[in-house]
This record gives sequence, C-alpha cells and structure tokens, in this order.
Amino acid sequence: EGDVEHWWHEETGRGIRTKFSDDLLWIVYLTCEYIEFTGDYSILEEKTPYLIGEILKENEDERYDKYNHTKEEGSIYEHCIKAIERSLNFGENGLPKIGSGDWNDGFSNVGPKGRGESVWLGFFLYNVLDRFTKIMKKILEDNKLKAENHTSEDIEQQIAKYEAIMQKLKKALNTNGWDGRWFKRAFMDDGNTLGSMANDECRIDSIAQSWSTISNAGDNDKKYISMESL
Repeated sequence: EGDVEHWWHEETGRGIRTKFSDDLLWIVYLTCEYIEFTGDYSILEEKTPYLIGEILKENEDERYDKYNHTKEEGSIYEHCIKAIERSLNFGENGLPKIGSGDWNDGFSNVGPKGRGESVWLGFFLYNVLDRFTKIMKKILEDNKLKAENHTSEDIEQQIAKYEAIMQKLKKALNTNGWDGRWFKRAFMDDGNTLGSMANDECRIDSIAQSWSTISNAGDNDKKYISMESL
C-alpha cells in the first residue's frame, strides 16, 4: 500500500523507503531470470512476508527506518503481480511516472511532484511485462501454479490487460519518447525534457538506447538509428 519501494537489509531490519519507480519491478525481473534459466516454476508458490512501515507523507521523498515483517504472507507470484500493478502509473505522455528517481539515482528532482515520466522505465516495464506474461501463459498451459485465489480466468484477464498495456506503451515510447535520432530519457515535472538533441547537456543517455533493443520495444528502424547515434 502506498509508496512501497525499499532498499532493505535483512540483518538489521532497516532500510530506506523511497518514491523510486523501478525498485519494486526488480523482483519480477529477477523471478523471470530465475525461471527462464532453471525452468523451475515452483518458486512462484514460495510464501514470504511483506514489510510494514509508515507510508511516506506527500512532501517526504524518503525515510530510513526499521521495517518489520508482516504476519501475512504471499506467494512470490502474488508479490510479482502486486509489484506490477503498483508500477502501472502513467503520465500524460503515456510513459511510467518516474517518482523521485529510477535506475539513475541522480534523477531525484525529475518527478517528485508526480508528473515526471521515465523513457528508460518504459522500456524496462515493457520487458518485465513481456517476460512475465509468457510465464503466465506457461502456467495456464501446463497448470503449473497451485497458488490460492488465482483462477485460470483471473490469469487470462491479467494477461489480456498486460498485453494491452504493452501495446500502448510501445506506441508511446516510439512517438512521445522518440527525439528524431534517438530516444529521450525523461520528462520532468515542469515539462522539460532530458536526453534530447535540444538539450545543451544530457543530450543522449545510453540506457534509453540500449534498452530499446534489450526490451525489443523500440521500432526496428529506431533501434538501429538510436544505437548508431549512441
């Protein structure tokens, strides 16, 4: 609930709660990596608790504190679905909102007021959705998931929802996220753009270009043009 992105240390129970936009998606990314490498779908049924702590206030970007385990547990599958659902927060350009930063910690003032968007995060989210929906389809095909509260109909509806989001996201990335010779990096709260040829500084960012290819969300011609520009 609320802003749930954490860096958390098991040994001390302490960590930082932030409004970063990408942290929560890495559990899904890592789960996809693990399943694709091992073929072991049983990890999706493993139960693990959540963390509990006070939600950040509207004008509070982060807080270092002690966070305890909840008594409630959820399967890794449920953790992944909740992380995805929490990340589906798009701005006026059709791209994910960046919050107080994404992979680049230095982008802490790009979107803390809730309007800024991240082009790179769009590619990352597309990649996560693409890979996890394939896992979800395999779950249905082979009846691999025995988790409670997830019927075949529920999973089919979620797959359809995520695939529709992917289509919209890909279109936004290749239109609003495109700058003519490469992909932009971010849109700030005040409407300014980062990673554009119109910028005096920060004109081109590597990860927006490389992830257009890694994610396969960049149009074919744009992927080649952007990497050549990089």
